Formats: sequence, C-alpha cells, structure tokens
Amino acid sequence: MKISYYKFKWSVAACLITLFAASCSSQKEKSELPSGDFNISIRSVKFTDDDNVVTVNTNKTSEGSDKLSATANIINQSAQASSNIQSTNEFDFSTDLVTNALSDDQVKSIKASTTGNGKLRAADVPLGGNKKFRLIFMQDGNSTPVYNELLSAGEDPQLKVAANKKYFWYAISINDPNTAPNIDGSGNIAASELTNKDFMFASGEITTKEDANYLDIIFLRQMAAINVTFNTRGIFGGITDNSTFSIGSGTGSSFTNIIQTGTFSIFNGSFSNFQDTDPIKGSEMTIVDSRWGNAEKTVLFYSANTSTSIPANNLRVRLNALGINLDDGTVRNFSANTIVPISHSGTLTLTKGTLSKTNVRLIESGINVGGVIWARTNLIYDVNKLYGTSYSPSSSDAYRFRPNNEYAKPNLNTEFWNFGTSTPTGTDYAAVDPCYRVYPEGTWRLPQELNNPKEMTNLASNTNRTTNIKAVADGYRHSRIWTGSQTANPAYPDNNLVLSYYGYRAPNGTLQQQPTSNNGTGWLLYQSNEYDATNKNSTMLHGKVNNGSFGVHSIETVAYGNGTTIRCVRRLVNN
Repeated sequence: MKISYYKFKWSVAACLITLFAASCSSQKEKSELPSGDFNISIRSVKFTDDDNVVTVNTNKTSEGSDKLSATANIINQSAQASSNIQSTNEFDFSTDLVTNALSDDQVKSIKASTTGNGKLRAADVPLGGNKKFRLIFMQDGNSTPVYNELLSAGEDPQLKVAANKKYFWYAISINDPNTAPNIDGSGNIAASELTNKDFMFASGEITTKEDANYLDIIFLRQMAAINVTFNTRGIFGGITDNSTFSIGSGTGSSFTNIIQTGTFSIFNGSFSNFQDTDPIKGSEMTIVDSRWGNAEKTVLFYSANTSTSIPANNLRVRLNALGINLDDGTVRNFSANTIVPISHSGTLTLTKGTLSKTNVRLIESGINVGGVIWARTNLIYDVNKLYGTSYSPSSSDAYRFRPNNEYAKPNLNTEFWNFGTSTPTGTDYAAVDPCYRVYPEGTWRLPQELNNPKEMTNLASNTNRTTNIKAVADGYRHSRIWTGSQTANPAYPDNNLVLSYYGYRAPNGTLQQQPTSNNGTGWLLYQSNEYDATNKNSTMLHGKVNNGSFGVHSIETVAYGNGTTIRCVRRLVNN
C-alpha cells in the first residue's frame, strides 16, 4: 500500500478562487444576456496525488546495514553489534524515522474532467475513490449559508446566485468517500468530527458575473501527520484488534500525547480548544501485505496542534496494550504502556501539511546465558508461511520460533532439521544457516562451535542449571534448564533457557531416542555451526537421560542425514 502526504505552502493560487467569465464578442451580445440568478459550476478540485511517492534514503534501515545474503556462509557467523536493535523489558526492536518526507515540487495539478458537451466539471479525485466534500456559500454580510451540501468530484452544486454580488465560499473534506463534517451556527467544526482525520480545507470569495461562474477549489491539508508502521513478524504473530497505540514524548508518568484534535473555525481558518485524541486501536489500522496480514499494519496519526516541537531523540511510541495472536491460537499479552523510543537527531516540528514516517519492527527478546543471547524456543519450519514456491529474503515467515516449550513430541518433519539444509528434511547439506532466515533476516544464527568462543562447549560446562521432568499435554517433557541473567519478561512462560530431550529423526524417517514416560530414556541433540564436509557430519550438543536420571553433556558429531533440533542464538546483539 502506498501512502503519501504532500506539504503545501500558502500562495496566491492556493488562497484565491480564480474567476472565469466567458468573453463577449460585442456589446450587443452582452446586452442580450438574461438578468437574475446565475449558476455556479466547479471547474476543478485539486487534492494531492497519491501516485507519486518519494523514496527517502536514511542512515538507518530496519534490517541493518550489515545484512548479508540469504545464503550466508555458515562457518563465519558470529555475534555482531547492531546500532539498530534496542531493548525494552518486553521485546527488542528496531526503528527509523523520515521527517518531511515529500517536497513542495511534488504538488500535482489534477486536470478537470469534462462531460460530453464540453462543460467543465469537478475533477475526479485520485485518492483511491470518489471522495466527498462539503461546499458552503454565504452572501457578503450574512453568516447564514445560502448553500451547504455534500458534493462528489464531477458534481456541480445545485446553486443559483444573484449577479454582481459578493459571496464567500468554504470547502471541507476529510478524504472520505461518504461524508464531510458540517459546521455549527458559529461556523465551527467540532473537534470530535476531526479526530485523527485527514482534514482538508479551502476558502475564498467570488463576485458573480452576468454569465457562467466557475470555481477552482484547491484543498490544503490542515493537520500534521505521523505515519507509523508496526511490524510484528519478528515476534511471530499478528496484532490483535484490541491492541492500542499512542505517540508522544517522555516516558512513564511523564509521557505526553502529541496527537491532538481541535475545534476549527472556517472564518479564520484555524484551530482552537486542543484536546488529546484517544489511542489508535489495532482494528483501526491497515494491513500492509495480505501475505502476513496483521503482523504488519500501518496507521496515520493526524494532529491539529501544529505548533508542537519534540526535542531530538524524544519521540516515543507507547504500546498502551499489545496483544499478539500466536501460531497455536493463544494470545501473548505484553506489559501495558511499554515505551518504544524513536531515534531522530534533530528537533521534530509538527507543522501543517507535513508528514513524518516511522517503522517499528519488534523482535523477540532472548535468554542471556553466559553472555550469549539464546532464542526462547526451537526453530521450526512452516511451509504455509513461505508465501511462494521458494524462499525469498524479507518475504518469508517460514523460519520461525515455536510459541512455547510446553510439549514433549515435536513434529517429525518441521522441527527436526538435517544439517545446513533449507528445509528440515532437505538434502542440500551444509548450504544455509536456517537461523539466519528467521525474520528479520540476519538477526539470528546457529550457535558458534567452529571458532572461539565455542558456545555449545561453554553451555555444556555451565553448571548454573537444573533438570526437569514435566507433564505436558502430549506426554512428559524431559529438560535441562539454564538460568537466564536478563530481566524477567512476564509475557513469556519461560525466562530461562530450556533445552529438551526430544531425540532425533533417523535417515529412514523414524523417531529415535525420545522419552516416552515419566522416568523416560532419551537424548538431547542440538546443532552448532561446526561441520566436517569430508566426512559429512556436524557437531552437536549431546545429553542423555536414562530412566529419569540425567547424565552429563558432551559435544558429539552426527551424520548429516539425521534430523536434530535447533536453538538459534542472536547474531545482531543489542546496544
């Protein structure tokens, strides 16, 4: 979806109505014109053109300037610092901001359409449909409208005016196909009618002639806008309809909403009586791409208070309530009023007709064990979220993490991975790091074992751990649990690193060494990035449980064709 918003400057052309009168070939022709009432026709209506969006390059991208190809070399993946990824207690995130995104020279004139007889009519409004606007006429010296009706592009007012009289006219639009606000007896539009609306206004005067009278209407946007796109693909679910969002400055109890509405006077063309708007709901946002649906939604915040200035790096998006619909049908609710800071190096001034754009990409936070950030759950593959016949960077959500660790029997074909393959049961061995393909690409990787530090070896020797046998819905989960040092996150059931004894898938497709009872026997096998191309085997973290008794961990090699579990670690670490 393309969203554009043009910044206009007041000018003579914008403020005045051009009056067009048919020329007369002789005084005789003029004297033969009838006297009395004359029609008003709208010759043109000019809005902004949604079809020309400027791509603005920034010094930040939401995926990081050090992004590698989708088939990054498995051997050379290690932790890297990223200026883009920041943290809250709830999740990690990356943001960017573009201010005053579109320039003055992109104002487009919309040509007037004509009827079959050549009579000039109002232009079709190229904003995705036929928009309504309200046209109001008042005779000089009288505040009671002689005309106040809704019109569409291509429609003339059913209005007759006296010749040689001055009239004031006002045009109102909220860029809506069905309605436009009305005024009260004092010429005011109620603040509630303009709450978070794309409010446009035009006005002028006309002294009627004894001939056809034409109006050219140029609508100017009266609000400052901030376009926020929320991307939750990196926390593996879609935004719930009852999630709510606000924009402001400050944190905690000092957070101040900067999005306001106000009462608008058509007579002086200005706002008064400013008041905060309510948060935007998830249900009011627009899906960016139907492939991942509610996992990326966008919304425009419109503010009537265009005198607001926000100091550098003080813009905030507040997630008043954030719920995420997970793959298993449950909802993950994050803590209320979580603040996401938006970096911007200079003062951000909200002025009339300007647009600022920010992208907020949420990324699942990890478990910190020994300075390594581990994914909370195992890597799985969902072919239904491939969104095509093959993997395409940034356009696939097939590589993702499970919603939780509360299970005993992983799916044989989606959670047990042959080493270095693009799909769990693939045979393109040692070709890709499937962790790298978790959205956003390049954020995660396989644990390091080929070079130092040897993350699997260090984990095996880390004694800050416990064992656990837990009854879950599909059996008994046997696990080794390492204590996480990060701040506990109440949105997740586990704040420690839970690796379970799920066994493996043999080359013939059968399940091996999975505990089946309360005091079961089985193996733990998790992949690293180390492999031997000559002997076609890879290095694993290995553990055994025997009749409910847990043994020590070791580092072992396993042949390529055996499917084992994967726990990714963070490649791009937080500031």
